[in-house]
Amino acid sequence: MASSVVEWKGERDIRLMSGKGCYIDDVELPNMVYCLLLGSTHAHARIKNIDVDKALRVPGVIMILTGKDLVNVMDPLPANADYRSFGWHWRIPKVYPLATDKVRFMGEPVAAVIAEDPYKASDALGLIEVEYEPLPVVIDAVKGMEANSPLLYDEWGDNIQAHVTFNFGDIDATFSEADRIIKVSWRERRVSGFPIEPRGCVAWYDGSTDTLNVWSSTQTPLLAQQFIARALRISINKVRVVAPDVGGAFGNKLNWWKDVIVCAASIITGRPIKWFENRRENFATGPHQRDVIWHGEVAVKDDGRILGVKAKFIVDVGVEGTNRGAGAPSIVPASCSVPNAYKIKALHVDAYAIVTNKSFYCAYRGYGKDKGIKFMERIVDIVGRELNVPPEEVRFRNFIQPNEFPYKQISGYVYDSGDYPHVLKKALEMIDINTWRDKRGLRGRSKYLGIGMAFTVEPGGGAISHSIFNAITLARIKITPDGTVEAYTDQTEIGQGSKVVTAQVVSDILGVKITDVVVHPTSSDITGAGPWSSRGAVYSLSAAAKAAKKLRERVFKAGSKVLNEDIENIEIKDSTVYSTKDPSKRMSMKDLALYIYFFPGPRGLQKELQLEHETLLDVSETWFSPNTAQNPTSTYTTYCSSADIAVVEVDVGTGDVEILRYVHVHDAGKIINREVVEGQIHGGVVQGIGEALSEDLTYDESGRLLAASYMDYVMPTALDAPNIEVGHVETLSPFTELGTKGMGEAPAIGSKVVIINAIEDALSPFNIVITDAPATKEKIWRWVFQSMKGHSR
Repeated sequence: MASSVVEWKGERDIRLMSGKGCYIDDVELPNMVYCLLLGSTHAHARIKNIDVDKALRVPGVIMILTGKDLVNVMDPLPANADYRSFGWHWRIPKVYPLATDKVRFMGEPVAAVIAEDPYKASDALGLIEVEYEPLPVVIDAVKGMEANSPLLYDEWGDNIQAHVTFNFGDIDATFSEADRIIKVSWRERRVSGFPIEPRGCVAWYDGSTDTLNVWSSTQTPLLAQQFIARALRISINKVRVVAPDVGGAFGNKLNWWKDVIVCAASIITGRPIKWFENRRENFATGPHQRDVIWHGEVAVKDDGRILGVKAKFIVDVGVEGTNRGAGAPSIVPASCSVPNAYKIKALHVDAYAIVTNKSFYCAYRGYGKDKGIKFMERIVDIVGRELNVPPEEVRFRNFIQPNEFPYKQISGYVYDSGDYPHVLKKALEMIDINTWRDKRGLRGRSKYLGIGMAFTVEPGGGAISHSIFNAITLARIKITPDGTVEAYTDQTEIGQGSKVVTAQVVSDILGVKITDVVVHPTSSDITGAGPWSSRGAVYSLSAAAKAAKKLRERVFKAGSKVLNEDIENIEIKDSTVYSTKDPSKRMSMKDLALYIYFFPGPRGLQKELQLEHETLLDVSETWFSPNTAQNPTSTYTTYCSSADIAVVEVDVGTGDVEILRYVHVHDAGKIINREVVEGQIHGGVVQGIGEALSEDLTYDESGRLLAASYMDYVMPTALDAPNIEVGHVETLSPFTELGTKGMGEAPAIGSKVVIINAIEDALSPFNIVITDAPATKEKIWRWVFQSMKGHSR
């Protein structure tokens, strides 16, 4: 099987590497025209007038849309989530994909030009005259909470989009038991995933069938279909969305609001229309993440046991976080994920989502859970330093134990399985922790060595109540007359390796060669919420496995009839159905399928095989998680765990950080394909390192994004990545079909905080506590300089 997997995977890779992939910008249709969007030059302003007369006179320009035009043909953008029914403070803004009355972030689209080619559209953009009345700008979320702050949405009366208070356990009684109470603050700056391929779509309204066909660079075609249909007042069955090859996603492609503009224009013109954003547009108007502030206290015993945590949590969701992208609801998993791998008695979080004049908030490899976990891991290290206890010992003293699973965490999560002490011990052994501790301290003229560690329990396999991001997943497995096995799932291939893993599972269960398996691209024809929240191995793979198992039973039954053999003697291997009792009785899957499709009559089995025909050749399986009840704090199925340990060398004279060793040990449940899992780990670790050291979407006071290109937003490349040593532990999940767990986000979570912890350890001679990430070279130099001058941070 191993060679077959390599051959199958190799065919896919050769297609992409040889330029034969089909991404959004490769989609070409007859009579197609092009769409470009005009962005606002102000972060906050009323729109007094938009004059498009000159632009319309440009040869080749077909139409120009403004927000007022869209109001006549669509409803406001539908909310991706709505928690008002829980009695929570939750606001849903009334917005359109083109600004109507005023703009609320720089770059927000105010007009769409449809032209015969992108060059004519670009010429027309420069001739559109927009009259603005500038308004005061809100850039700081904390200032945006003040009573006299300028308002983004006048009808709200303030800038608080969401406010939820979480109380788990008796926080006052728990704090009264503490030997000491330690204050902790933690801030993460604004970042995003910025996949290689920006967003784009092609829309074609086919008037002959009254159908809207959409090709979108999206992770989730079904959810895109629902969103577009609702926004444009179209019956869902009249909208079909296909995801071609997708050049990366990371959660950044869980938004479809600009697609609606292109779809509306296609309906109006009756022509296929392509929109594909450039990199600057992607930076300025794409989804952003993190940008959070924690202020809290932790109640601890002198032996290192953590009793409880109470905190205020503020998220800057930019212009908003429910319509353009579902960002505001991330305050729920952020708060509920704080306990992480530890047993605590009480948790209180006062959580706020604040709107500001920045781009909208959506998902990026973590969706809230990352924020709570990182806050807790900073707490653990600070507790260890306060008590003079090694950081691993604080973790060991507070870990949930292996015999306690499934474990109901105080915040409502039900952890499926794990062995947290074993995972951390393995990481400590791999890095040889004591040897490195003997080397700590000054290592030269200005270089200091530090060791950091972090532990992550990642909630994976989301099914979020009261939101478009639900649990439903359907897989379809089909055997064709030539013996080919076709697999359809909702798991869009976004670079994570889902196609090869799906093919492996179907191949193994059915007993067919992996080269006989075809995994089709995802479209809205397949019911399923798609890949987000590490759902691939939890939902999509479980559905595919269940469907394949049912199909295997039916192949056994058919083989028994055709080969005239007892069903208990039937086996399938290498795409051959045969008798284990009499090996001369055998038939290839191709011959069996061909026989059932076209030649059931001669043996007198017409009726029975026709019944088999209905089920043998096309099996679907819808799969729901057994562990995600319809309440907002029990939304995940599996909980992988990982330990990160890093050794860094910090040059306090320059602020340079060199990563000398990096170890990551992961428990992702049953591993189907180690290469795919380790690819996820390597990619996520490097993303987290980038967030820890350099990535920051900085806005100036006028609301202008300063980091608007890769020249300003510094992401690590392969040349910057350390050698990442990976270890594995497998504790199977009882809640999935194969024992697999989600694991796509954990590497990006632990890697960020472990680097911060390591830098802080290196800077311990200067009594520096890091409260603000990223730890850039300039910041490190300034912190050391201030410390040496006797200033405290």
